[in-house]
Amino acid sequence: MRKIISSTILFLCVLWVNAQEKPTPDKIIYGQCLINDLKQAPYASWFTTGFDSYIPDQPVIDQLKKVGYKNLSIEIFFGSWCGDSKREVPRALKVLSAAAFPEKQIRLIGLGATDSLYKRSPVGEEKGKGIYRVPTFIIYKNGKELGRINEFPVYTFERDLFTILTNKTYTPNYASFTLIHQWETEQVLTHSHTNMRSLAAMLKPFVDNEHLLNSVGNLFITQGKLKEALAIYKANYLLYPESGIASSGLGKGFLRNGEVKTAVEYLEYALQVNKKPEHVKDILQILYEAKEAERVK
Repeated sequence: MRKIISSTILFLCVLWVNAQEKPTPDKIIYGQCLINDLKQAPYASWFTTGFDSYIPDQPVIDQLKKVGYKNLSIEIFFGSWCGDSKREVPRALKVLSAAAFPEKQIRLIGLGATDSLYKRSPVGEEKGKGIYRVPTFIIYKNGKELGRINEFPVYTFERDLFTILTNKTYTPNYASFTLIHQWETEQVLTHSHTNMRSLAAMLKPFVDNEHLLNSVGNLFITQGKLKEALAIYKANYLLYPESGIASSGLGKGFLRNGEVKTAVEYLEYALQVNKKPEHVKDILQILYEAKEAERVK
């Protein structure tokens, strides 16, 4: 792939990117917490409003009460910094309260934001559970997962919960996460003989744009799962070979795995095919890093 940009332009662009101010994060809840914690400042400003304003679907609430909650438990992985969590967690807890679901059978775990604990907790309650978006609601019976609600309900929280508890067919949002979690658990993503074209083909029915898998790859990078990230970036590129996002993600994946020359090729290609000016800064930043790594190697 031909080189299309000078090191001088790269350097100036990256200096400009690094000069931008980063926002100061809000106070974040890390790890397990209580519902009462969400009723305190600064979280009460969004929790109380969301809780009080949500009116559960009473007929569905009545049906939930008939199901019974013996041996059931719910884990709620959320971010106190996350807009989706601020919207969905108060609604979910309002539903559970209205349905008389025992509070002692609800476990709330706050995950980190753009820091070393990104979508992780200090003691790792999320490990091995495939938490790729927040909030994630996991419903268990006798310790075994019955189903989960990813980020937001398919219909409403109460209707989705009733569907899961009554063992009816339920496909959550981001159904691709089920496959990715399975592959991560079974070490498919890190096996040297894994056929990435087959994985991409299996993901295709559940992925409608290049941003979804790119975000999972970025999450793996942040968590230090470099081989897993590269596998996801490869699948994304196979699905979207003309995408600047998918190409730059693959370039970043190769860079983080030490394959610098290949990284530069894909990042330069990303600049050629990229059609969105707002993505140029990010591509240039990682390309400059790759070129620096190539220079000193």
